[in-house]
Amino acid sequence: MRNFWLFVTTGMLLIVTTTGFARMAYGLILPFMQQGLSLSTTQSGLLGTMLFLGYLLTVGLSGMLSMRIGAKNVLLVGGCLVILGIGGLVFVTGFWWSAITLFLAGAGSALVYTPLLSIAVSLYPKKRGTVMGLLMSGAGIGMLYSGLLVPFMLQQFPELGWRGTWLIFAIMTIAVVLLAFGVIKKPQATAEKDTAGDSNVTWRSKELYMIAGMYLAVGLVYLIPNLYQTSYMKELGISTATAGSIYAMAGIVSIGGAPFWGMLADKIGVKKALIAALLFSVIGDLLPIMLENTGGFILSSIIWGSSLGGVLVLIQMKASQQVSPSYVASAIGFISIFYAVGQMMGPGIAGWLIEYAGGFKMAYGFGAVVFLFTLLLTTVLKGENIQER
Repeated sequence: MRNFWLFVTTGMLLIVTTTGFARMAYGLILPFMQQGLSLSTTQSGLLGTMLFLGYLLTVGLSGMLSMRIGAKNVLLVGGCLVILGIGGLVFVTGFWWSAITLFLAGAGSALVYTPLLSIAVSLYPKKRGTVMGLLMSGAGIGMLYSGLLVPFMLQQFPELGWRGTWLIFAIMTIAVVLLAFGVIKKPQATAEKDTAGDSNVTWRSKELYMIAGMYLAVGLVYLIPNLYQTSYMKELGISTATAGSIYAMAGIVSIGGAPFWGMLADKIGVKKALIAALLFSVIGDLLPIMLENTGGFILSSIIWGSSLGGVLVLIQMKASQQVSPSYVASAIGFISIFYAVGQMMGPGIAGWLIEYAGGFKMAYGFGAVVFLFTLLLTTVLKGENIQER
């Protein structure tokens, strides 16, 4: 049990630093970078694109690299790329150097997350839901810490400004990667090579492609409440302060949401837990349509904040059950490509619906329909897989 919590704590710290700090703190620091580097609004947006592009291009490679050089080695390479990326931001002088460093940070974060899940499943197959949920919560914790630390550090280091913030994040990431080097062990299962036959069966699995399609669908609508809830509330005349407090509430409950759904899946099965989480996601999108008031948004934030992270964990769990331990990183990396494509398309579709097809209600309704469709697909998935028997 002691080794379990040591691994989980180290893994969560890795997600906090390589996902929370590397990918999610960018938006908080961006206004200060834009001013300091004299960037245009278009250039600032392109920097965010480079960060996302780095993630998208490497997430699919993470599984293949894990099989070739080992999941732990890929994880450490990813950690080093994140360090290079956010450490390099301390010294950038213009747009192109910033773009390169953010690309490295995005690429490195993908090379940490997927192999880490592979190692977790290999080490703790009976607790895969619990450990994957706890690791997923690291992203929410990273967002929370970023929101607290960035304003504090900007105030404490006025001379260094935003460069000082990236410097502190880089130092913290170095410490965590060194800790991971000593704590995380190379599981025997990931070191073994499966047969070519097993590989062929894995990638011809109808279930895995169906799960990838579900992940694409979730990616399309996952960010709708995240991106547009505050604007929706302000359009209804709700104050900015109230809207911000309700959004923060969603962030806080999201930290415990993924572990809760993961633990529930270990108890009742992934399929049942996923159906329940998707049902809550549907309700979370419908509530602001039916109750256009503060109470409706509070209920919605609690529901979608606690359930959406669970949906991601449970879909990843379902994918990990389709393959042997050696191919977990490949399976999660494969479906993550679809999720990333969905995330790339989703905000644009939602924005078009809001502007041209009926406003915020239409966007939220679109999200509810897609979640319902995903729920229906879940009902036809097999309830148990050979990897669970």
